[in-house]
Amino acid sequence: MADLSISFFSLLLPFFSLSLLVFLAFIVRPHPVKVPIKNRHVFITGGSSGIGLALAQQAASEGAKVSILARNIGRLEDAKESIRLSTGRDVAIFSADVRDYEAVKKAVEEAGPIDVLVCNQGVFVPQELETQDIEEIKFMIDVNLIGTFHLIKAALPGMKNRADRGPGSIAIISSQAGQVCSTFGSSINFNGLLFHSELIPSDN
Repeated sequence: MADLSISFFSLLLPFFSLSLLVFLAFIVRPHPVKVPIKNRHVFITGGSSGIGLALAQQAASEGAKVSILARNIGRLEDAKESIRLSTGRDVAIFSADVRDYEAVKKAVEEAGPIDVLVCNQGVFVPQELETQDIEEIKFMIDVNLIGTFHLIKAALPGMKNRADRGPGSIAIISSQAGQVCSTFGSSINFNGLLFHSELIPSDN
């Protein structure tokens, strides 16, 4: 009888294990977040090309007031014209290096109150860690990670103190460097971030 019980339990164990895995996957899976942007100010870094430009075009087409920030003023001008031609809307452009907090702060202040901040800037220098120059590593961290802190620090006070504009949103988009493995297979994830946060306006 005992042997029969053990056999029965052994048959059920894989089923329960699979059920637990399915349940956990359901709980921790990413959930899409719909952020209202019509008639709201969306500020996007890395907005002169790639994902940032695509996000800016999408936001503008949905009726948002859009500001984009990047380093190269020529690419910013090209992006502005591209968005105008595709959506019929003008966007504000700001040339600044996210590694420079004062430059970021000035751009944020000139842009005006931000409802949705999208930290999309990112650089990636593909090298094996053991042979990569330390200055290249610092450069990636300064742009991808410290630059994000600069942006949030500059924008956060104004986002928290907005009056009658609904909740604010901050989105941080990952750099591809966050998916790279070293020679020994360890994930280098110092700038691989994907994060979204809602801010409720302050009553003060």
